[in-house]
Amino acid sequence: MQFTVRGVAVTVTPIILLTLALGLGIAGYGGYDYVQQTDAVNNAVAVETAVVETEISRSEGRRFYYRIRVEHTYEYQGDEYTSNQVFPGSAKPMYTVRDDAAQILEPYEPNTTTTAYVAPNSPSRGFLKRQRTLAPFKFIGFGSFIAVLTTLHAIGARNPGQNTGIGQTSEREMSHHDTVFGGQRNTLYRVSKRLLLVTPVSFLISLASVVALLLNSSTAAVQARLTDPIGFALLTAALSVLGFIAGLILYGSWSFTEYRRLREQIPDQRPPSPFRHPSRLITILYTRDGLDAYGRRVKLTGFVFTVTVLFVGIIGFVLVTAA
Repeated sequence: MQFTVRGVAVTVTPIILLTLALGLGIAGYGGYDYVQQTDAVNNAVAVETAVVETEISRSEGRRFYYRIRVEHTYEYQGDEYTSNQVFPGSAKPMYTVRDDAAQILEPYEPNTTTTAYVAPNSPSRGFLKRQRTLAPFKFIGFGSFIAVLTTLHAIGARNPGQNTGIGQTSEREMSHHDTVFGGQRNTLYRVSKRLLLVTPVSFLISLASVVALLLNSSTAAVQARLTDPIGFALLTAALSVLGFIAGLILYGSWSFTEYRRLREQIPDQRPPSPFRHPSRLITILYTRDGLDAYGRRVKLTGFVFTVTVLFVGIIGFVLVTAA
């Protein structure tokens, strides 16, 4: 189904509706959990609880993280309850560093007593730390991201990047796109391609070296310095990641100039720029077939910038959570 709102085309399909509902549902769950956390923190009653056991569990798969659990028993208004909650709410925080998880559990030794907090409207979910967490915001952010992308995909024309009728433009007319950041665009292209090819290999070799050195280490605790083999391997891995991101940025910059060169070849009235109208860019990124050279360049450029932002976001998240 397609209709217009103030001259803007809006397309609604079952997939768009389901995806939008999914994104809003995830964001709504995060918002609801944050409200529950706030109510629990504000209205909780302190009681004495006995710690039964503590546990740090590690996730399976390549991307691992740690969760904590503290089983404790307490009485509230004459009834006995057992809870595994450390923080209020149902969205449990995750830790990328095991020491951070262990630090949270440090005050809670098994067979000792401590203070728990019980919300009167949910007495079976007593928790140990009277503070809110950032866990709900992960759901809010992820769900909102899905909802925004889906909304942008539904708005606007259905065929951007197709049938643009690209013609020929003289080299003189396109000469002002021959340089990027003061350097030749062809040189930029070669450097970016080499970085994107070399840095993943360097990262894998460095990671394998770290694993091999750790397995051959005679001590359980290893302190890495830059002058040690492990420290040097870790530094190489970190530089490889930064080099890969630099390669993405350079390639994205080159690809953007290529997009501008192609855009100048459109003979008739040029369509709105996808990089100034996000709905067109999202639609092109979703399109699988039918794109011409202009559309394919827009799709590749947008994809590279998206991956770059994703990598920077992951690194930022790891640095913030590890700090």
